[in-house]
Amino acid sequence: MSGSACPQPRRWRLALSALLDGEPLPMPRPQLDAHLAVCPDCSAWFARARHLDRHLRLAELRPPDLTAHLVGVVEAHVCGCHTGGACRCTNCQCPTCTCRPDAAAS
Repeated sequence: MSGSACPQPRRWRLALSALLDGEPLPMPRPQLDAHLAVCPDCSAWFARARHLDRHLRLAELRPPDLTAHLVGVVEAHVCGCHTGGACRCTNCQCPTCTCRPDAAAS
């Protein structure tokens, strides 16, 4: 296979992905290992996938803090500024608030 692209990349990469994820392989492991030994395309793909897998598992993946955004959205639905009714906000963050005690001073 030297110098040529893998003739069935999807088949082999699905098997390599299963190997990375600890899932059952769609073929015997020796067959997969033999293919990796002769296919530079799949071997390079697997090396990149292992590297990425390792970094993703070690990374501290934290979602962004959306608190400020969500408070503004939720408050807009209960704020008297927007509904014409009484303000039920606990800490109104509306930029055009007219129902805060300090709104008259703004």
